[in-house]
Amino acid sequence: MHNNAPSFHIARKSAKTEMVDLAFLDLDSEGRIISHDALAKRFLDMKPHYIRKNGARFFTPDPSHTFLRALLAACDDVNPVSTVFNPSEDTRDPFLQINVLPFQPGLARVVLFWAHSDTEISETEDPAPSVSVLSARERDVLELAAEGLRRDRIAYKLNISLPTVDMHARNLRRKLSALTTSEAVAIAVKMKLL
Repeated sequence: MHNNAPSFHIARKSAKTEMVDLAFLDLDSEGRIISHDALAKRFLDMKPHYIRKNGARFFTPDPSHTFLRALLAACDDVNPVSTVFNPSEDTRDPFLQINVLPFQPGLARVVLFWAHSDTEISETEDPAPSVSVLSARERDVLELAAEGLRRDRIAYKLNISLPTVDMHARNLRRKLSALTTSEAVAIAVKMKLL
C-alpha cells in the first residue's frame, strides 16, 4: 500500500492479447457498493471473489484489512488520503491496481486498473464500441481536450457538469483504448479523427 499520488505502469507480454480496463466504484467506509460503471460491473461479474454479500454487496479485495484501512482513510471527513493498493499476491489477477480516492464525505471512489486477456471476456458480452461510434458530445470533448483545455474549461464551454465531462472522457479512453485523455487525443490524431 502506498500513500502517493496514483500512478499506473504495466509491462505487457503481448499487446495483441492483453487489454487494460479502467473501472469505477463508489463505496462507503465499510466497502458497501453504492454505485459503479459498466466496466466495474463487468469486472465484478468476471471476478465474483471480490464481492461479499451481507444483505448488500461489499467490495472486498484481499488482504481485506489493508483495503479497509485505505477505504477509511479516503472516507475521513477531516483529512482524506488517497491510496494505491495492489493485491498482487492473488494469482487469479496477474495485474490489478486499485486506487482508493476521496470522493465525498463518507464515500470513496475506487478506480480499478485491470489487465486481462481478450479471452477472459465472455463471448456473449457485447464487444467494446468501435471508434466510429463516438457520440457528438464525445467528439466535442475530444476536440476541446486536443486544444489543451482542462476539464473545468471543457465543462464551461459545453455547458455541462464536471462529472459529465469525466464520463465522456472515460468513454473516449475506452473506445480509443487509451489510459489517459492525453493519450486518447494522441490516438485520435494518429487515426485522423481530429
